[in-house]
Amino acid sequence: MPEPPNIIMIMCDELRADALGCYGNPIVETPAIDKLAERGTRFSQCFVTQPTCTPSRASILSGCYPSTLRARMVGCYTPEDPRFLPRVLSRSKYRTASIGKLHFVPQADEPKILAERLARDDGDYFGFQEVDLVNGHGRRCFGNRYTAWLRERVPGLDARLAEDTSYTKGLNCERWNLPAEAHSSHYIADRAIEFLAGADEQPFFLQLSFPDPHYPFTVPEPYASRYNPADMPPPIPPVSESYAMPPLYEQVFRGPRSSVAEGERPKDRVIGTPPHRYADYDRADWQQVKAIYYGMVDLIDHSISRVYAALERLGLAANTVIVFLSDHGDYLGDHGFYGKGLPYESALRSPLIFSGPGIQAGHTIDSIESTLDIAPTLLDIAGIAEPEGMQGLSLRALLAGEDRVRPSIAMVENDDDFAALRMRTLITRRWRLTYYLNQAWGELIDRERDPQEMRNLWHDPSHAAVKQRLLNRLLQELTASIDMGNGRKQKPSAPIPKWRGSPEAG
Repeated sequence: MPEPPNIIMIMCDELRADALGCYGNPIVETPAIDKLAERGTRFSQCFVTQPTCTPSRASILSGCYPSTLRARMVGCYTPEDPRFLPRVLSRSKYRTASIGKLHFVPQADEPKILAERLARDDGDYFGFQEVDLVNGHGRRCFGNRYTAWLRERVPGLDARLAEDTSYTKGLNCERWNLPAEAHSSHYIADRAIEFLAGADEQPFFLQLSFPDPHYPFTVPEPYASRYNPADMPPPIPPVSESYAMPPLYEQVFRGPRSSVAEGERPKDRVIGTPPHRYADYDRADWQQVKAIYYGMVDLIDHSISRVYAALERLGLAANTVIVFLSDHGDYLGDHGFYGKGLPYESALRSPLIFSGPGIQAGHTIDSIESTLDIAPTLLDIAGIAEPEGMQGLSLRALLAGEDRVRPSIAMVENDDDFAALRMRTLITRRWRLTYYLNQAWGELIDRERDPQEMRNLWHDPSHAAVKQRLLNRLLQELTASIDMGNGRKQKPSAPIPKWRGSPEAG
């Protein structure tokens, strides 16, 4: 019987796919991540199930849609669920550990909740037996061990963090005025190397979750000066120049209403897209943001190179599967915004790379896939049966190079009580359709002819038949996404259906 592989999941926060060399970026330097792609399989068209942190992260680690998990929005408290990947692996004798960001509950509450659950007899946190938490972003990162570690290494920490190092007022873009060795990305790599050095015969699942490159856009030297803003590609023109987009976009772009009282936080129209007067910023502002963002990515890549070198030095690389991904992307000035939440591809498309034993090297898969499929894929690779009700589909056959017919379709949810917003997005090879509950408007984008998503065809009479066909497909996906758990005790007489759409995706 083959030895079960070790598994390392490397997750970034708000990393858009096109910010990596192996995804065609000619500027940013990501040699470690590019090497993972060269030694493994890269998915060029992978989409998240929800474009904000908590729902997407819960979905990735469970193989279920956020609505199934009742983790529909940032600010929620994700319920415990037996389908979480670390829990399934730990019950199959894996050692499970997380280093870095988790964000299954509100970030400020997580250290206390985490400590309480780990202190219980046989306690864990969503299946993680060991957790070294690093929540927050930029100069506001914190954690159960990281905060004390940082204070030991940086004298006068509070005063140094209070210094104003902003580049662009209002866009959360700044230089981190501490040494790179005190940054959260460096800390996470250090702790990962310690974990690997203590590995024994027991297989492990290790999640490394970097809080970067999420805003505020903050990075230390030399990374803060590594990329010249003038060399950055300009963003896609602001939403006001788009054609027939829903009124929501213009409202977000123009910013908070003047009636917002001074000192009061403006109401979010879309959670994840911070309320700003985006119309006040110009091309140079966004190029500065992108230069710092690329520096953040560069530092992550350097940290990953250190972890990979330790894997090889310790003789663990040959039996370790690595999966690299992000929880969602960032507009980075495209259409006039930063953040996520709206169904633009820059927020929805995630890098996804698998590398390790049994995985075809130097291969790219261009079919439409979903982060919903990661957890069942890793269980399949580990030879462990899925728990009942896991909704994703294993990608193992594709990773092995087998020619399999796939649905090539993805569905993205977005429900939010705070913004009173509910939408569903369907993505096929050719089209992106977004339906909004109780609204006369929606979105229909031709991904082939309009890759910058500038022209909305929702009300175009010549595309009425396409819209109707895609709405029917979306209804099919919604029906298939219902949680099939119903409290029964007896086994079903036939297998519970688990299938997304048909191979003809449009």
